[in-house]
Amino acid sequence: MHDHKLFRPERAAVLEDQGRLQVQLGEDELADLLALRGDEDVADLGSGTGFYTDRVAHLTTGTVYAVELQPEMLAIHREKGPPANVRHVLGDVDDLPLPPASIDVALSIITFHETRGASTMRRLYDAMRPGGRLLIVDWRRDPADDAEGPPLEFRYAKEEVSELLAPFFVTERAENVGRYLFAVVAKRADLPHS
Repeated sequence: MHDHKLFRPERAAVLEDQGRLQVQLGEDELADLLALRGDEDVADLGSGTGFYTDRVAHLTTGTVYAVELQPEMLAIHREKGPPANVRHVLGDVDDLPLPPASIDVALSIITFHETRGASTMRRLYDAMRPGGRLLIVDWRRDPADDAEGPPLEFRYAKEEVSELLAPFFVTERAENVGRYLFAVVAKRADLPHS
C-alpha cells in the first residue's frame, strides 16, 4: 500500500460512525452486492476497525479474514470483540498473506485507492478458489463528489477498475452506489495455466 494514502489509526473513530451506513454503503446494499450463499470464506481487504468485516461475518458461517496493514487498526477491532468466525491477518493487500485457494470471496470497501491496483490482482487471484468473486467499493472520481474521501488523484473510475482487474477477473456489475461511491463486482477468470 502507498503510505501517503493510508487512513491513519488516530482517525479510527471516523470508521465506526454508523452514519456510514446511510452515506456510504448500507447493510442491505452490501448483502446484495456480495450475494453470499452463507458458507463462503471471505477476505476483507483493508479491514480497518472491522466496521464492514463484522457485518460480512454475520452473512456467512465461513471464515472472514480481516486483512489489515496497520496493527493499530487490528487492535481496535480486537477490542470491539469481533464475531467468532473473524480471523485477523496482519499484512499488505498488495502482497496478500493468504494461502492459495483459501477464499471464495474478497471485498475491498473504500480501500482500493490505497493499493497498487493491477499489481495486486495476481496474488488475489491465486488466493481465490475457482468461481471466486471480488467486490470493490470505492470513491468515485468525480469532481462533484470530492466533498468526502481522498483527493481526486487517488481515486479510480469504475471503468478503470474493471480494466485493472482483467485478465484475472471478469466484471459482472459496475455501478454507482450511495452519494459518493462506485461498486464493481467481478468473477475470478478461468485462466488456462492457473
